[in-house]
Amino acid sequence: MNLIFLGILVFLIVYGFLWLMANAKSKTFSNFFRVSTILASIVAIIFLFMIGRYLLSLPFFALIFGAFKKRLFNIFNIFYFFRLLSRNKVNSNYSSNRGSPNSVMGKEEACKVLGLSSNYTKEDIIKAHKNLIKNMHPDKNGNNYLASKINEAREVLLREYRV
Repeated sequence: MNLIFLGILVFLIVYGFLWLMANAKSKTFSNFFRVSTILASIVAIIFLFMIGRYLLSLPFFALIFGAFKKRLFNIFNIFYFFRLLSRNKVNSNYSSNRGSPNSVMGKEEACKVLGLSSNYTKEDIIKAHKNLIKNMHPDKNGNNYLASKINEAREVLLREYRV
């Protein structure tokens, strides 16, 4: 039932738009088309922001500025913004996988987390990590935060062996 209603609504909108195109003067149609482009773009931008697709809203901003006859955006600017935002998103994903800069763990703290003394070997690090992660892994009713700290401690201590 809703699909039929939606089909009728779309048909009426398209029919009304085509009727206006056929019967309107060119100046009136131009103004109507400009206003409808601006309104449709604003609705699309709001919708895209609500679902979190910010990059897809850039062409609609270009349409709005084009409708106002302002050359603020063009295809090259949109492409540049898209590349810039995509690169920042990739970099932020990469840095979030590595841990935030505020949570850099020192060797002493890493030793305390894994329960190692100051004279440890690579095998000691791996063995201590395995023993701790067995109990603290999120799949074993552990804690995500603790598991990430254990993994970070392992990475910090194994860095000196990766030369």
